[in-house]
Amino acid sequence: MVSQPRVQHQTVAADKGFDLAAMLDVFVLYRRMICWIFGTVSVLGIAVVLLSDPQYQVNIVTQVDEGSAATAATSLLGQDLSSMFNVKSSADTEMQVLQSRFVVASAVDDLHLYIEVEPARLPLIGRAIARLNKGLSHPGFLGMGGYTWADEQASIELFDVPSSLEGKHYSLTVLEGGTYRLSGEGLERDAVGTIGKTETYWSDDGLITLHVDAIRAAVGARFNLTRQSRLQTIDQLQRKLSISEQGKDSNVLQVKLRGNNPQLITQILNAVAHHYVEQNETRKAEQAARSLTFLREQVPVLRQKLDLAESAYATVRSKLGSVDLDGDARTLLQQSSDNEAQLNTLLQKRAETLTRFLPTNPAVVALDQQISVLRLQSGGLDQRINRLPETQRQVVTSQRDVKISNDLYIGLLNNIEQLQILQAGRIGNVRVLDTAMLPDQPIRMWRPLLCTVVVTIAMFAATAVAFIRDLLFRGISDPREIEEQTDLAVFSVVPMARVRAFRWPGLLRRNTLSRRPLALVDPADPAIESLRSLRTALQFSLAESSNKVVLFTGPSPNVGKSFIASNVALVLARTGKRVLLIDADLRRCELSRSLGCGSAVGLSDVIAGTIEIDASIRQIERSALDFLPSGSMVPNAADQLSGPGVRDIFNRLSTNYDVVVVDTAPLLPVPDAAILAPYSSGNVFLVARAAVTRPAELNESARRLRQVGVDVKGVVLNGIDPHTGRFRYGTTYGTYRYTRSQSSDDRPAMDGANQ
Repeated sequence: MVSQPRVQHQTVAADKGFDLAAMLDVFVLYRRMICWIFGTVSVLGIAVVLLSDPQYQVNIVTQVDEGSAATAATSLLGQDLSSMFNVKSSADTEMQVLQSRFVVASAVDDLHLYIEVEPARLPLIGRAIARLNKGLSHPGFLGMGGYTWADEQASIELFDVPSSLEGKHYSLTVLEGGTYRLSGEGLERDAVGTIGKTETYWSDDGLITLHVDAIRAAVGARFNLTRQSRLQTIDQLQRKLSISEQGKDSNVLQVKLRGNNPQLITQILNAVAHHYVEQNETRKAEQAARSLTFLREQVPVLRQKLDLAESAYATVRSKLGSVDLDGDARTLLQQSSDNEAQLNTLLQKRAETLTRFLPTNPAVVALDQQISVLRLQSGGLDQRINRLPETQRQVVTSQRDVKISNDLYIGLLNNIEQLQILQAGRIGNVRVLDTAMLPDQPIRMWRPLLCTVVVTIAMFAATAVAFIRDLLFRGISDPREIEEQTDLAVFSVVPMARVRAFRWPGLLRRNTLSRRPLALVDPADPAIESLRSLRTALQFSLAESSNKVVLFTGPSPNVGKSFIASNVALVLARTGKRVLLIDADLRRCELSRSLGCGSAVGLSDVIAGTIEIDASIRQIERSALDFLPSGSMVPNAADQLSGPGVRDIFNRLSTNYDVVVVDTAPLLPVPDAAILAPYSSGNVFLVARAAVTRPAELNESARRLRQVGVDVKGVVLNGIDPHTGRFRYGTTYGTYRYTRSQSSDDRPAMDGANQ
């Protein structure tokens, strides 16, 4: 019961170790690709960052003063009427207002931000050069393009195009005599206009209107002109604005804007601030105007009520004469007058509020509750007045009506006069504390930060590409995978050869020793030691078979079949056997070129009958190995190898040599190897490259060979990286070496990679 969880724990730990080793091996296997991608992306990205325009930042600071408007209104209108303007604005609300389309659109329209005009610069380096120069430059690059190299500018007052042409690029070239040439989408031919004059041009989609206010550039200078969508420009500016509150509940807002044109972003932010304050003041003035209109409508109504109350009071006085009111009656008169005055004020306020809000608004609901309370109080006072003696009741009622009507009427006239002053004063509750100032220095650490981001992205990109490549194209890395997934026997596992010296590639490679087979250059290399084990297995195979021809092929190019064939032939020759190495790849002839026989006559010439076999065979330098090059290039290699004389050639070679090693073309792309395979039946080996060749390729290769009646003898797994983790079979090699010093002639620089 106790052992089972322990086994599971060990299995999980092993799986984690396997995954970690697999991840580490990806870095080792694709280290060159990772370095190339990382270096290329980093260099290009850093170059773009260093050549890009510097970034500037400007800011404004605004304050939301909740008490300023209310205080001003109170001083002018009194507490009751001023409460109609005491609408508090939170910082969050003002953030939304600052970034609203209403405010931003006004700034966009004022500065014509939807019109983009900039001098034509040479790609990549033109803008960087222009930042270093002042004044005007001579346009053009090698006399072409109209590129500018200094501080050229153009001011476009008006540029309207049909909606289908918004976002299209136009070219404006400066001509002599204060004229310009316009070319671009929709224009059948170049149009000529005059600076300072509004021009109209016909296009395929409608009229194009352009007014060039001024141009500061030499003749021949070219400007790129674009009319963007107004709505898209507004949306872009809204996204660029960064608004935050300074401190907690401070009601102080900071607005930031970044860009590569310091003058433009300063103008934009100041325009936003101006329109933000203006809309706030306009909103307060509009509220005062609506209240003023409502109060003016109430003047004749209150005047009529006052006249009726005075007439009724005069009638009572003439009827009753002089009546002396006792203390209770005077108290009731005062209380009832005050209550009715408050009730009428609230009713006016509710009527004014309904001009701005719905009846369900919390402000209206609160007024309704206050009105209900005052009406209840008014009802109680009316009952007390009704219990007074008849003469006192009539006098109290008439005096109360006169007093209330007179107070309301006089107060209404005073409020109207003071609202007119408030409307003219345009009092708002926001103000700009700090306006945007032209920055004289770009943002610090902007480029180093971007360079860090570029390097980080390059690192992740290189790593991602390596893992994706390993996931999609990962080949066999362990001989057990071959045996389990293909049922083919693995005869040898060959590690990658050691590289001892720097090698100039291609035409610059002058050391002829580096082109010789590895078995001659470094016989003690682990790869050669592995091939010696293959030689042992091959000797037993040749002893059991009457066929002396051994054929090496591979599913695809670049698996190292020529490396395996040439070095196996050399290690066989060193046992005293007569061995012939044949380059039967008549298409690429890589083995012949690597041995310096690329232009020599060889197998193709022997098959064509233009030369004898003995005359085409050469001996490899400092070895007992004979070599038959591929010969002259032929356009129909498969047809030539299918000729009737090929079998006789291989029979004759088998008679003259103990072992004939054949290096053929890849099996899957071309049929050459399948044509030659029957001549070496029983001794056909597939070469697979670690981390490149996939099991499906080996299965398909074996299937094609079976179609011509040939079974694969075994597989040689080539190119195992000794630096990878244990799961890739890499640490098995390189631990047992000869310790006796070798002469310098035995250790020259060599072509170490068994490609």
